[in-house]
Amino acid sequence: MQRAIAFVTYETPYTPCGGIAAVMRFLPSHVRTASGREVVVLSPYHHNVYRGNPDDLTQVGAITVLFDSQMVEVALLRQTADPLFVFLKPKNGLFFAGNRHPYDLQPNQQEQQPLLRDALFFGNAACLALSYLDPEASWTLLAQDWEGAATAFGVASAGSGWPVYLTLHNSYDSGGLFDAMLLRAGIDPHTCPGQTGKKTATVLERALLLVRPQVFTVSAQFARDLIDDPFQAEVMAPHLRETLRPRIIGIDNGLFTTQAVPSDIMARVEQGDSQPLLDWKKEKRDKVRASLAAMQKNSGESFWGNPGAFVDDNLPWFFMAGRDDARQKGYDVAAAAAESFLRQGGKARFIFCPMPGDEGLAGLGFLKKLTQRYPAHVLVIPAYWRDGYQAALQGATFGIMPSLYEPFGMASEYYQNGTPCIGRATGGLIQQIVPLRSAVACSRAVEDCVRPWHAWSALSTGILFREKTESTRRLSDWTAINAAGYRNAPDGDRLSERMAYPLFQEMAGELCKALFDAGQLYHGDPGRYGSMVANGLQHIRAQFSWERCAGEYCRLMTGGSKESTKIFNSKHGGHNEG
Repeated sequence: MQRAIAFVTYETPYTPCGGIAAVMRFLPSHVRTASGREVVVLSPYHHNVYRGNPDDLTQVGAITVLFDSQMVEVALLRQTADPLFVFLKPKNGLFFAGNRHPYDLQPNQQEQQPLLRDALFFGNAACLALSYLDPEASWTLLAQDWEGAATAFGVASAGSGWPVYLTLHNSYDSGGLFDAMLLRAGIDPHTCPGQTGKKTATVLERALLLVRPQVFTVSAQFARDLIDDPFQAEVMAPHLRETLRPRIIGIDNGLFTTQAVPSDIMARVEQGDSQPLLDWKKEKRDKVRASLAAMQKNSGESFWGNPGAFVDDNLPWFFMAGRDDARQKGYDVAAAAAESFLRQGGKARFIFCPMPGDEGLAGLGFLKKLTQRYPAHVLVIPAYWRDGYQAALQGATFGIMPSLYEPFGMASEYYQNGTPCIGRATGGLIQQIVPLRSAVACSRAVEDCVRPWHAWSALSTGILFREKTESTRRLSDWTAINAAGYRNAPDGDRLSERMAYPLFQEMAGELCKALFDAGQLYHGDPGRYGSMVANGLQHIRAQFSWERCAGEYCRLMTGGSKESTKIFNSKHGGHNEG
């Protein structure tokens, strides 16, 4: 019997939203190499947000899935990429109809929890699809987050006995999962315990009774945070804390980009000459200014602020990017810190490149107001910046990551582009950023966080900040931040509402200190600044790799020994292993 591995994921690089899509670009192929088994990535076909070329999809079969007492036909579409991606496309357009991203499904009178409905449908369909793709294969499933965890119900109901492992990229969970919902999705609830009396468990609570004991997450520190961090363990997912405590294992992600700084420049930096790096960054800034000039001619609402103010004046550039998530990303923390920095006489330019999240452009109104108060110092580009983004990332002096929590984080992407990081000491950022011990922002709270990871002798790669430990434990503030009450306020201003919380104020204050630290380093010690870039590159290359990540998955999964299989090749025209 062939043994094979299936990644079961609700999002992929073809239908992205967050970090899972990025991981799916790299991990499956490395797991295939490490295990010697065939690997398939199984995902829904989100027909409103599919970013691949439809001509690259080939139907390799079809299955029928019971739902709501009816049989739904589901096409299996194979993407020509390597490794094998198979998308499940129901003939009924009711399912997988997210608009801005795969999870963007709005409740209505007929369906209060459409995402839960679709996840259960996907969980059952995924098992049937794997049986179709190779009826003789013994599958090991790697389910991603709670939406993928629903596959454990399909496996249990079918009685296949396939081992299901779970990876948590965050602590999000479903609402209550009633037996009737499982029945509606064609799943036998008696095989999926969890509903007892008046208490109804969530998908993760019920799935954790079925998946293998090892539960994975994407960094070793985030595994700790799920158990010990007040925001995660007490506010976001208190119902998972004790179940995960003896089971959660952090496996660090690898690197998501390649090194952009020319090797000869980094060799000069390592020899103590930072000028070539600064010249390279100046070239990138020139490209940014050219892009901004072209953008200004077109005007419109493609930017907020005054691009013409970003002249060649050698001021530090602080850069922040990524999809806006009000409960995680920290754009509001950055805005508050930037205003405090500028009000205190700090000299710098700020470029924010937020991709609007579920709150849309309106949710970023606090950034627009900041540009109105400081148009010469703050620029916001709340859309895809095709011509200037990469140059801004590389030309920036520091990248800012003031995350409320961070499973892994994009710090390594900054380093690969020659830009050191300022980050809040949380999750994977703690592991990726070795703090500058002489920085004012390197408080006792930061030292407490980094002690398990970085020796005192470790070479600094960036600046970490953290509010006081006793402030972090203010559960009332965390609860209020997580509740996002500003959404019901007349002006809907996220920043003005959160500035009422002492915890938030302290976060912004500590980031402001870090901004002053960064400016002083850049102007006062360019050689040390260059060394920080070189140290960052060396650190992330030494600590994070997809080979190591895949090897850990294979080691921890039962039966992870290497063997060679060639399923799908004759039946579905599969790829050849190198």
